[in-house]
Amino acid sequence: MIHSAILIRPPRLVGRDSDSDYEQQMEPQAPSAEELAVWALQGAIKIRCHNFVFVTLRSSSVRNLYGVFATIKYLSCVSLLKSLYAFKYHADSGKDIPAKHFDLRTEFQRMGVGNADGVSRYWRFSESNRKFQLCATYPPLLVVPSKISDATLTYAAWYRSKARLPALCYLHPNGFSMTRSSQPMVGLKQARSVQDEKLVEAILATSEPTGTPPRFQYERNNIIIDARPTTNAVVNRAVGAGSENMDHYKRCRKVYLGIDNIHVMRDALNKLVDAIQSGDGKGEETVGVVSRIQNSKSNWLRHIANILEGAKAIVEAIDGGNHVLVHCSDGWDRTAQLTSLAQLCLDPYYRTISGFATLVEKEWVSFGHQFTLRGGYLGHPDRFKVTRAASPKASSKSHMSRRGELTGDSASIASSSNENGTDENVASEAASDFDTLLQTGTSMFGRFATRAFRGVQSRISSAIQAASDDIDDTDPFISEYPELQPNYVLPPAVDSADTADGSSTSKRSNGFRLGRPKHDHETSPVFQQFLDCVFQLWVQHPTMFEFNERFLLDLFYHLHSAQFGTFLCNNMKERSAVDLANTTTSIWAWMEQSNHVYVNELYQGDENKRDQRTIAPNPQFVQYWSAMFSGYDPAFATRQASERSSSGELLSRPGSVEQLPSTSDGHSKLVDELDSIVI
Repeated sequence: MIHSAILIRPPRLVGRDSDSDYEQQMEPQAPSAEELAVWALQGAIKIRCHNFVFVTLRSSSVRNLYGVFATIKYLSCVSLLKSLYAFKYHADSGKDIPAKHFDLRTEFQRMGVGNADGVSRYWRFSESNRKFQLCATYPPLLVVPSKISDATLTYAAWYRSKARLPALCYLHPNGFSMTRSSQPMVGLKQARSVQDEKLVEAILATSEPTGTPPRFQYERNNIIIDARPTTNAVVNRAVGAGSENMDHYKRCRKVYLGIDNIHVMRDALNKLVDAIQSGDGKGEETVGVVSRIQNSKSNWLRHIANILEGAKAIVEAIDGGNHVLVHCSDGWDRTAQLTSLAQLCLDPYYRTISGFATLVEKEWVSFGHQFTLRGGYLGHPDRFKVTRAASPKASSKSHMSRRGELTGDSASIASSSNENGTDENVASEAASDFDTLLQTGTSMFGRFATRAFRGVQSRISSAIQAASDDIDDTDPFISEYPELQPNYVLPPAVDSADTADGSSTSKRSNGFRLGRPKHDHETSPVFQQFLDCVFQLWVQHPTMFEFNERFLLDLFYHLHSAQFGTFLCNNMKERSAVDLANTTTSIWAWMEQSNHVYVNELYQGDENKRDQRTIAPNPQFVQYWSAMFSGYDPAFATRQASERSSSGELLSRPGSVEQLPSTSDGHSKLVDELDSIVI
């Protein structure tokens, strides 16, 4: 559950002759124990959890502070999947929970695939990927048009990124389909694949009475959905990918949705978190969390609205009698969001508790959403940083004047500089002037240069601050905990088969490395955004969902708790390799034991009624999910109170206490949540 943590060392002790603040604790003339305890309490460990719980720990002993921080980092930065809590939980108590297995064939048969009558006879099951030899990130069982052979599938897969060829994910009762894939490998040379074109053509022909396209191909109502912005799709041509050339794909048109990539979504979430934490005793505690989020310009709601807009386009197309093929870049992030949300709107079965579990298992687990990478369950030591609390300016000035290091003009320069010796005014003015210069241009290069300059500026500032902290500051505790140094990571586990004599080389065991691991940049709140979109639909159509808000909150909580195996691994091949179904517990089986807690009392859905079958998202009506962000805001007080009174129970996460009024930190402090955190 821990996302990141910062160890804030106490400020330098000023007014003493020794250059080492920490060594003064060992000297005979060191301050008294009471003074050292007060000084140590200026340091802290600030912890950020994935579920928007923020904890601050303090201690009267600096050594204890270091020890706790080192333990938190060690337990959080695991390198092996089997070190996660899900495997231990299953061994201890998870075996008592009945197993719940998902069968992909049964779900497609529910849609009508395999029937000898109707349009469903134009689809067939294919086991060409039963050993993951066709696509490593697809399920072993695929549904493809009946007229397409397995040999054609093999050639078509070569033309798609990660071999994720177009495959059926939903068949509507009206005979029209929703398929998903990854981007085609077009490249700068505008490469094409006849097999891929035949596969798409066969998909569009499955709704025809004879299973073949009509003679006149002037209708272009079928849609190929590219979830990316147009610019991103064009730029991908430089790396051999791109988007479909519609001159070769008949009877359909292409639509770009403009949904940003995982990096933009991650930055939006970080800005949102900063807004939640912004009211830390600066007079902002009277400002609601939602107001601070709106002022943060995180664009979180804009991203949610864009995703709902895309889902709405898919729903209208299929419900109106058209086929839809959905893809983004690799087809496991934005594609999964769009296909699952569209099916949630089209099929009332997926709006039930058991149906929603089936939807997640099919669209996210089976079709290879990268839960481990996107959730950041492994590694990430760079999220655990060591810094120093700022010293009071008055004390700093008096300390410098007593030591006689600055006089005359130097003192005036120091008055406008920070404790690390950098001139903040000059630097900020230079940065502002340069930003203004770059932003005056409207070209793509100008905007790119602005972002690049800001990134370099941030890295240089961080490096200068880290280097300045180490100058004339011999910290005896850092030698006791070398793993807290910036470039230290735990040595990787080495099997005896890695070397001839069963020993590892010094290069692999020294525990240091430069740069950042690649998976640090692969985390993103993709599934969290999906749950947020489901919440928006739940608010817009409160009588059409069998589950309530707590159902979604518990899913979000256990997305990062690592208690269940449902949200582990990146694809079915990895899940099979570690036998996840038999070594971990399914969250659906655990929730099934207390289904009554998740039932929506307003549910009136009846899948037999045609007028209630399809619901439409409203991208213009979205709101912040206050219960997920653990925020207290007067704007939501009335609604939360009515929900609690109607349900007769507390709406909270497992192991948490009731949300408290706004504190000086500007957000709810769920103190008892610390006891339920699983590292």
